[in-house]
Amino acid sequence: MIPEVLRILDPGTPIARLVLSGVQINNVVFSSFDEAKALAYFATSEGILAVDVDEIQALQAA
Repeated sequence: MIPEVLRILDPGTPIARLVLSGVQINNVVFSSFDEAKALAYFATSEGILAVDVDEIQALQAA
């Protein structure tokens, strides 16, 4: 289900909460989704975060 959500998110969409393998990350911005590599990219205050889609347990758009 997460890949389907990532496909319809627009770049620049604020994400209030992102849960990766049980770790919650708050206030990131969706950048892009590389479906072929199954990677999602998010901008954080510290830079770009590349995430394996299988590690995403939850996300909540702001």
